[in-house]
Amino acid sequence: MRALMTVAPGGPEALEWFDLSEPVPGPGEACIAVRAVGLNATDLLMMRDLYQDKVTRPFSPGGEVAGFVESVGDGVTDLVVGDRVVAITGSGGLREKVVLPAASWTRIPEQVSFEEAAVLPIAYASALHALQDRARLVSGERVLVLGAGAGIGLAAVQIAAHLGAEVVAACSTSEKVEAALAGGAASGFVYSPPGSDASGRRELRRVFAEAVGEGGADVVVDPVSGPYAEPAARSMSIGGRYILVGFAAGVGPMPNNVILVKRGEVIGSALGEHLKDRPQHIETLMGQLLDWCAIGTLRPTITSVIPLDEAAAGLELLDRHAITGKVVVQIGEQAGDR
Repeated sequence: MRALMTVAPGGPEALEWFDLSEPVPGPGEACIAVRAVGLNATDLLMMRDLYQDKVTRPFSPGGEVAGFVESVGDGVTDLVVGDRVVAITGSGGLREKVVLPAASWTRIPEQVSFEEAAVLPIAYASALHALQDRARLVSGERVLVLGAGAGIGLAAVQIAAHLGAEVVAACSTSEKVEAALAGGAASGFVYSPPGSDASGRRELRRVFAEAVGEGGADVVVDPVSGPYAEPAARSMSIGGRYILVGFAAGVGPMPNNVILVKRGEVIGSALGEHLKDRPQHIETLMGQLLDWCAIGTLRPTITSVIPLDEAAAGLELLDRHAITGKVVVQIGEQAGDR
């Protein structure tokens, strides 16, 4: 079995190919023939030992996987050979077969492709959890999404729009603004690094305030943080909710005086940590997302589909922020598999 693995801290250039023994499912487990793997920023953090959850090396990147059941272990009755399934693996996805507890896998409706299913468990489920469970989003509210052109940001745009929100997309490039508008945003704007002087910070505040408009944003979804946290927080409405889902640009300063005067809420939303306490909740989130995909009201934005042989190049694209949407790695035979 072929597997792309990290043996030492580093980026995509440090990955190596391994030929591993075929995995055998134990009691309560299922072996999945992998057909699609979604790539995420967390893969790069894990590879560089920068993620909060450490994985013993060597390991394969790839934290969300879709495929079909090839074999099951003793005691497994809720999955059968041939079932199309998807799961969060955390890591270990960039290989031809994966073994996990049978309860980890969610069945994929026939109307949903492996590629679509493979990008839902991390970015889209995280966005749904942030908006629905943490922000308590109500239809008609205004939502400001940072990093709205790719990854969890673009997923948040699509889901917030699907839930009836007016979405304002904040992006680093005009190309990503276009992706956010195509995903359902009502408007979008490009933000630039503020620089280190006071005038640059004031200009960034002005850009955010002008883009969000009078009254401010009822909800801010922030996977970027860094220097953008402060102007985004100032763009909140009175009683607004600031949902922190990541800090791709670094840990940003939160203006406590602004939060206090606006009577706002700052809310952390970390799906991985949430699932440690409530692992069963992923079934609810995934069921909702897969149902939306099956009836065609949600279509995950996939902008790059690459074969396993080029998976390192896909991670490099992600590392350079050179994409909108999601990157998916295809593995094995696809014809007739859906």
